Amino acid sequence: MAKKNVTIYDVAKHCGVSVATVSRIINNVDYPVSDKLRNCVKQAVIELNYKPNMLGRYLKSNKTDEVGVIIPNISNYYYPGLIAGINDSLIHSGYTVLLCNSYRNPEHEKKQFISLLQKQVKGIIISTVSDDTSWIGEMQTDGVTVVAIEQALNVPTHRVCFNYYGGGYMAARYLVNMGHRDIAFVSPPLSYASRRQRLEGFTAGLKESGIELDNDYLRISDYERDDENLYEFNIGSKLADKLMSLKKPPTAIFCINDMMALGVMRSLQSQGVHIPEDVSVMGFDNMPISDMVTPALTTIDQSTREIGSKAIELLLKSFEIPKTPMEKVRFKPKLVERESVKRIT
Repeated sequence: MAKKNVTIYDVAKHCGVSVATVSRIINNVDYPVSDKLRNCVKQAVIELNYKPNMLGRYLKSNKTDEVGVIIPNISNYYYPGLIAGINDSLIHSGYTVLLCNSYRNPEHEKKQFISLLQKQVKGIIISTVSDDTSWIGEMQTDGVTVVAIEQALNVPTHRVCFNYYGGGYMAARYLVNMGHRDIAFVSPPLSYASRRQRLEGFTAGLKESGIELDNDYLRISDYERDDENLYEFNIGSKLADKLMSLKKPPTAIFCINDMMALGVMRSLQSQGVHIPEDVSVMGFDNMPISDMVTPALTTIDQSTREIGSKAIELLLKSFEIPKTPMEKVRFKPKLVERESVKRIT
């Protein structure tokens, strides 16, 4: 015989009070009851193993304790770190995450945003791939805080981003200070502002020492794939093959992210090229695996986890102070010096 589910009526009967009183105590409604009665109800909930109907509570209150997060592609190693930072900050707050993967499709992104609004989430964190997000201004977002990560939206929102220009500049200055002059730059298509900013900062850092980025050393892939990590690793390897086939190969290769750097390293090592004795390699991200490979990868730390944490901090602050002014927080790059770059004279 199936065991009967315990209901709120059973708890009320057990304590000799009304269902309404039990409901108020369970939902922490500001209702005057004695400590003795409150403790009696709470103890009965434990003893009877009563589990409140969360769906019913949602339908009655018309509110959720959920935060929506829209990202371009979870397979990109950047985003698990971002989500970890978000979860770290939410874990003790009582809120849960609804994660949406737009697969870098602006239409998917729009539908997911609308779906989250329909679910009446408390806030939305979005890393957009669209250059036109003016449609957000047409949505009924009253009471829903929106935080943009990286790319700005076409409507006023909180924003957490990273100084990609400064990161590219820092990488160039570091390689130049390590004695390199023949320096290559490898990247997927420059379809995102963050990629273009890295290249702009990198070329500016070279020009400061009178170095122009040679066209032979500028290697940009002409296509992109959805299986992003595998693609970036493989394209890094292929672009490195082309660089090493030049009459005068570079002495250093700067990669737009760590995954491409790992592909470059695989290509060089398979050709018997020693890193960093023959060619230095530098990445951008500071993924955990960058410290596990041999040689350990010198890179630029992108503060990924901290960006996620800061986005949640802005959300929670807006929940407590609904009309708090919009904030923009931009994280600074940090050099992580390991073993993959050699000083040359």
